[in-house]
Amino acid sequence: MKTLNRIFFTAILLCLLTLYSGCKKDWLEVNYNPRDLTDTNARPYLLLAPLLEYTADFSPDFDFLSMWMGYWASPTLPAAINITTYNNIPYTSMPSKNLPFLEEKAQSLGMDFYLGIAKTLRALYWSRIVDKINDVPYTEAFKADILKPKYEDGKSIYEDLMKQLTLASSLISSADISKNEKLSEADIMFHGDRIKWLQFINTVKLRLLIHQANRADRADYIAKEIQVIKTQGSGFLPMGTDAAVNPGWSTTVKVSTYFGLYSNNNSYGGSRGDIFSGVNSVDFAHANEYALNLLKNNSDPRIGGFYSQIEKPFPAGGAQPFAQPGPNSFRGSRLGLAINTFQYPYQTKQYLSAVGGSANNGVVSPSAVGIIKGNNMSAWVITSVENAFLQSEAVWRGWIPGDAEQSYKIAVKESFRWLNMGGNTNIPALSDAIFDQWYNAQQNNPQVSWSAAPDKYKLVMFQKYIALNGIDPVETWIDYRRNGRFPDLPVSVDPARVGNTVPFRLAYTSDEIITNSANLQALGPIDMFTGRIWWMP
Repeated sequence: MKTLNRIFFTAILLCLLTLYSGCKKDWLEVNYNPRDLTDTNARPYLLLAPLLEYTADFSPDFDFLSMWMGYWASPTLPAAINITTYNNIPYTSMPSKNLPFLEEKAQSLGMDFYLGIAKTLRALYWSRIVDKINDVPYTEAFKADILKPKYEDGKSIYEDLMKQLTLASSLISSADISKNEKLSEADIMFHGDRIKWLQFINTVKLRLLIHQANRADRADYIAKEIQVIKTQGSGFLPMGTDAAVNPGWSTTVKVSTYFGLYSNNNSYGGSRGDIFSGVNSVDFAHANEYALNLLKNNSDPRIGGFYSQIEKPFPAGGAQPFAQPGPNSFRGSRLGLAINTFQYPYQTKQYLSAVGGSANNGVVSPSAVGIIKGNNMSAWVITSVENAFLQSEAVWRGWIPGDAEQSYKIAVKESFRWLNMGGNTNIPALSDAIFDQWYNAQQNNPQVSWSAAPDKYKLVMFQKYIALNGIDPVETWIDYRRNGRFPDLPVSVDPARVGNTVPFRLAYTSDEIITNSANLQALGPIDMFTGRIWWMP
């Protein structure tokens, strides 16, 4: 990981400010000349909004992990590329290089609320990096006088991140908001709401503790940290509340990131330009038959929330490379499957379900059903759905009070509400009614019903896998690895694949290999299929 000096910090900051200067002025005042900005006059409010948006970015990792996790299967990817062969894929998302700058500025100016937010973002960024590659430069990263930072083990990083979150909670609890200039405008997630930030910090803590829950030797540590959360007293984010950002997206400035990348109706952009260079994201964001068939087999109404119906009707008797159960209005592909379009003309993207549900092309409206709710939709950091399943698992484990069956049903019901399956976000009871009808009809189904499931924990994990379809494949990948490869995901069917299981980790970048080889070699051999993340049992 390259170490950047302050010149680079300033250059990146100028680029960010130039990029965001066209956004709504209710969150970022732009009545200054960006060319005059220096380390001395940069203020925390100028740094925070871009950092929050960066936190909610859908990186290329999101795309290929959606494929690896059985959610998506691109009909346009050529065979024998590293995504379908699992061959030496480096991680691409990194902590923002401006984050240490925000911490420094907030601390030097005595802006404790900003400092607390910066420490919270640190925990979000770095935990995700550990979750993907384990050992990583941390305390020595981004220091101008250290060109070759040492790699630290993921466990020690996680434990420091928990300390940073506790400190963040203390800072925000006692902060004088009047001394944190323009906080409500720059904070494009909670707009300076102290309680929501404290609840969010506790939710992030719970996420990190859940990751390590299957290691027996972490029980005492987890118990102590759960008690810290209880003592703090703010609880977790309530149901129906996402941790999500919105700088004021619109068709006249810039559409919402997820919409811009994945909407089947999008005409405003959507090309990656990185490891997917030359391929529009919307072209490969289509259904994998694995996740699609799970929804079909369980008669799950959410099928139309996670996926869109095919653009062209599939003709009766049409040639297809493998049989698919009905309804034919929803169809998928297989990761790594090379399609001969002359032999199988009905396996192209027009005959495959796209991501997003109704994929509303206009602004967000109460009637939009599915993941893609409009071109100005907010970008989530942690959804209420993930939060609900984190709490459900915590209740099942006895960490927090509650009834395990009820907390499970609340989590699945939250998925129905989040997707707006009732068709009116103003009346969530409509979504609840659809859940109730489906759940009652599936009372003998061990993949749905609490009473019918022989393994309650696996039921929670299975429904969490279903609920995070197209929403957070990184969290799904974490669950898959910490739960002993559950659920049993299909591997790529590409005959050139280099492994017969979904990888456990990603590779280090070529830049790191070239510039920091001695420290990397000290870690020993790294294998994507056997190199374990520290929290794996």
